[in-house]
Amino acid sequence: MNAADQTVPGEFVVALDAHGGDFGPVVTVPAALQVLSTHPGLKILLSGTTDQLNPLLDKHAASGQYGQCLERLEVCEASHALAPDARPVAALRRGKGSSLWLALELVAEGRAGACVSAGSTAALLALGVKLLGMLPGIERPALMSPIPSASGHTYLLDLGATLNVSANQLVQFAIMGAVACSDKCSANPARVALLNVGHEDGKGDTVVREAHAMLRELPINYRGFIEGHDLFAGKADVAVCDGFTGNLILKSGEGLAAMFFQHLESALGQGALARVGGMLAGRSLKRALARFEPAKHNGAPLLGLQGVVVKSHGNAGRKAMANAILEAVKASERLVPQRIETMINEYSIEG
Repeated sequence: MNAADQTVPGEFVVALDAHGGDFGPVVTVPAALQVLSTHPGLKILLSGTTDQLNPLLDKHAASGQYGQCLERLEVCEASHALAPDARPVAALRRGKGSSLWLALELVAEGRAGACVSAGSTAALLALGVKLLGMLPGIERPALMSPIPSASGHTYLLDLGATLNVSANQLVQFAIMGAVACSDKCSANPARVALLNVGHEDGKGDTVVREAHAMLRELPINYRGFIEGHDLFAGKADVAVCDGFTGNLILKSGEGLAAMFFQHLESALGQGALARVGGMLAGRSLKRALARFEPAKHNGAPLLGLQGVVVKSHGNAGRKAMANAILEAVKASERLVPQRIETMINEYSIEG
């Protein structure tokens, strides 16, 4: 059974974990309605508890703001919600019937084409592997997200799904990233690189050097090693590393950006001349900084599963959550899991 069997022709279905994240239904419900209002071919299955969802839906229905959009928003009743910091063991033991479990189950059963959640990354990973399974030839999943760079964005993976990796797994990450970004990057095919402590072949530990040697033999656009500063210079479209390194880079970059904007705002408010300069440059400055807005790039695909799963930031607001839903739709339309499986089989990458 596939998603099309459950809906009218041309309609795509996303399963949304309504309780995932710091704010739960207060954010997920209006985000879902926002996306439905601009995408008439979309249907969203809200996975959650009716005692929390129905009052919110009734409120939106009474406002009349979203009209017929509510007809494409269906509640799939869950028994409970997992804690935002749920660990894998807890998710596997107590996850059945939860909003996250049900959202993933809807994809596994073919009732939805993709799942979106802002809940615990560890729980999403554990339940995603259990309910959807890994693609043949892929040992471990990887989270991928764009990092702002001089050339636009560099897509970084893994961001924390797999902390300790083998050379084979780094190669698999590289292939998955190349597939997932093949239609997003200005370069075609996407430029792929391995993060390392230097550019020379002899640099780095054994795992990275082995992966480097393997990638050089594959017919992908592999550019070799890059260092941390090359990420932001746009030297590659896809940067590959273990999940420990990737998570540190992502969180450090977010903290640096927040500090920079704080100092910039403070500087533009100091004195009449600075305020005038800020007003004169305001429009151009807003345009330049808009590309760094986290909400616009929310939604990290969890690659390697037999289905499309997108992880949203836990603190995502309505706009950011809406973008995560749209990211799931795009990944499904581009058949990312199917294309990854095809390429892995073609390259015969064995675990």
